[in-house]
Amino acid sequence: MITVLLLSPSLDVTYLVNEVAVGEIHRPHTVLRSPGGKGLNLARAAHRLGVSASVVMPSGGHIGALVSELAAAEGVAVTTVPVRQQTRSCVTAIDGLGLTEFYEPAPDLSATEQSQLCAALAAEPAGGWTALSGSIPAAVDTQLLIGALAARAAQGDSIAIDTHGPVLGLLASELKPALVKVNRHEAAELLGADASAASLAAQLRTITGGTVIVTDGVAGSVGIDGTGTWSARLDAPAGRYPVGSGDSYLAGILATLSRGGSLAAALAIASGAASANAAVAGAATLDPALAAHLAERVVINSA
Repeated sequence: MITVLLLSPSLDVTYLVNEVAVGEIHRPHTVLRSPGGKGLNLARAAHRLGVSASVVMPSGGHIGALVSELAAAEGVAVTTVPVRQQTRSCVTAIDGLGLTEFYEPAPDLSATEQSQLCAALAAEPAGGWTALSGSIPAAVDTQLLIGALAARAAQGDSIAIDTHGPVLGLLASELKPALVKVNRHEAAELLGADASAASLAAQLRTITGGTVIVTDGVAGSVGIDGTGTWSARLDAPAGRYPVGSGDSYLAGILATLSRGGSLAAALAIASGAASANAAVAGAATLDPALAAHLAERVVINSA
């Protein structure tokens, strides 16, 4: 079981158009609406990979209600805390040249709303993974957040972190999570020095003491734990739809580890899931059969 704490959900709207032209009217030929935010993408991808996932999140207004409805329709259990501000929307327009994205900022959460979210998280069944995934609104009390995640660890859950910015450093050093997954840019920003994914992963592990995974786009990823360091690379063309690939990657990691798989095996499954996600429009709508096929093509090397 994967329990996800998502502080910045969204309604994700994807427009497929022939061409994006500044200052022009656009009439999409395809419109997709999905329950979004990194945590919901993670849970939805995990569900497609055959692992149960639930999400604890704030929900504001009619948009928040729609996000919950869409998530439930995809088999993801959602526990919501009503909040005063409307849930945000994020829009992606895709044409032949790439992506044009509009991401609204996550609404702030009041002290009461934050406490209610922590209480809702504490009430979730434990014994698997608890993942904090997505951006953290600026007004969030980081010590309250760390305490809530530490309580989950005390209940028997392993903690996984996928976020960025200053709060990542606090979580890494104070919480000592079982797993941190970041991309190379986020790791370099945290550590204050650009370097290879392998070097950054090793440096970050000295802070957390747990498993660290650093992804680097088409260059692959590196994972390090108490038994060794592995690199993973899939020699396949990059897909046109990368939104949600990082979240699908983490879903592959947690799905494999929750079944008792090794980190090396998890890197292969995760790489296949990320690539399968990029093959179709709409985050976390990957084909699990394609993900498994691609995972077999991933080259794993021990460093």
